[in-house]
Amino acid sequence: MIKLLIVADDLQTSDKISTLLNTEHVYDIQQCADVSQALILIGCEKVDLLFLCLPANYLLDNATLLTLQRCNSSIPIIVLDDDINDLTGRKLLNQAVADYLPLRTLAADTLQRAIRYVLGSQRQHAQIDYLRHADPLTSIGNRQFFYRQLLEALARIDSHQHGVALITVDLDGFRKFNNSIGHSAGDDVVRQLSQRLQTCLQDEQLCRIGGDEFAIILEAEPDTDLRASTLGLITRLMQHVSHPYQCSEREIMLPSSIGVAFAPEHSRELDSLIRQASQARLRAKQLHGCSYAIFEADKDTDPATQITLEPELWSGLRQEQFVLYYQPRIDLRTGKIIGAEALMRWNHPERGLVQPDEFIPIAEKTGLIVPMGYWAIHQAGQDMLKFKEAGFRYGSIGVNLSFRQFKDDFLAKTIRRIIDKNQIDPHRLEFELTETALFSDEAHVQSCLKELSALGIDFSLDDFGTGYSSFSLLQKLPISTLKIDKSFVAGVNQNKDDEEIVRAIINLAHNLQKKVIAEGVENKAQLEFLIRHDCDQVQGYFFSPPVPIEDFMRMLRGN
Repeated sequence: MIKLLIVADDLQTSDKISTLLNTEHVYDIQQCADVSQALILIGCEKVDLLFLCLPANYLLDNATLLTLQRCNSSIPIIVLDDDINDLTGRKLLNQAVADYLPLRTLAADTLQRAIRYVLGSQRQHAQIDYLRHADPLTSIGNRQFFYRQLLEALARIDSHQHGVALITVDLDGFRKFNNSIGHSAGDDVVRQLSQRLQTCLQDEQLCRIGGDEFAIILEAEPDTDLRASTLGLITRLMQHVSHPYQCSEREIMLPSSIGVAFAPEHSRELDSLIRQASQARLRAKQLHGCSYAIFEADKDTDPATQITLEPELWSGLRQEQFVLYYQPRIDLRTGKIIGAEALMRWNHPERGLVQPDEFIPIAEKTGLIVPMGYWAIHQAGQDMLKFKEAGFRYGSIGVNLSFRQFKDDFLAKTIRRIIDKNQIDPHRLEFELTETALFSDEAHVQSCLKELSALGIDFSLDDFGTGYSSFSLLQKLPISTLKIDKSFVAGVNQNKDDEEIVRAIINLAHNLQKKVIAEGVENKAQLEFLIRHDCDQVQGYFFSPPVPIEDFMRMLRGN
């Protein structure tokens, strides 16, 4: 039964629509007189389709549509009014209305055809959304879905007065097993592990975030002991993952390691929490059999970790273990992807995907950041050729330049050589600088930037507002964009000082004839604030985390 809700301020209109649909017996029709009643019904019951029989101009002039979408964005809306011209109709569609129909001349077949089209379109979008967020091997949430779910859970900490536990699980020796037995058998074991984990869960969210790596998000109620709930779940998990895996005719023993981090106890930041759970899991691997560890700052930030990573950085670069991930930038005027920031990730053969805040400080300290930076420009150029061959339209790709790279006297010449070798369109290349880089050697920096700018390369100033930018230097250097640091964006809806700082940076950028990009946009309220204050572009987990090139190309294809 398809449940329809008709919102009309007169009974005659509601009766007319009910009469037109009377020939079909697949509809369960409910009626209400105003939007406030509709919001109550939508909050209590499942509604498949909403008819708004209210003046179209009234809906466009106030926040009615936005209020309904915030209450339940998945319910399609059809607006019916006596007179709707094409211009008004286009405005309604721009506000995410599914369809609009003239009420005065409405016929039964037109109405039923519109219902079939809207519901069919919604089913297609739901299927596409499922495919976008589902892991194809296990049918549970994929990494992108996991990021969104964890962000939402972390956002609820203050409002719900509760805590969040992030539990990560993987198999010990899985890479060796894969290489010796085969990837088909490895896929089968991963599916078995996924099924075992699911049998232990109730309301917790399970996602696959790597080859054999799974993440569980546990949210505790306000009066519940989060640590006790987590330990209870871990006990059940270890009982299920300690049994042998069935592989063809054989049984294979593959122990699991489990790492745990708590929010807000350990961190409220998504990347930090993921890293802490991973570090705890690495410590659990040092124990025998199926083991778990809860993050402890004094144990899991051991300098020995850096000592072991340091010699592996150079071999990782030579063995092509590094990859570029792309975080889209969104133009707030068009809502389209206008470019991306290229970010380095390390596919470590034993540690899995290593985040940049683990290896970049070591690379900076040792000087390896210089060849790594040149590799990033080279790889971005290779990827940009792929974008060009696929016919994608986008603005520019931002690549970070470290302050250590400006110590290289041949910086500009080396970059020019990389551009020529990779046939990079310099007008689509943007270098992101930090204030530290600008002040490391002012004369040399100015000379390099002017030489590169002459090729058509753009420059942006990253993390703006956190350092001590000289306005005279901003005017002297060919910097076209200021990037608002995410620490300010995070507080725009809770902290008046952050609101004022963000507004001031946007105004400053525009007064200096520069573009402005807000980093770290994680929710709709932040986005709406930035739109209201004329920010040019945004990037952040609200739209997408940094993703591999294949995922970014899929985004460009649907841009």
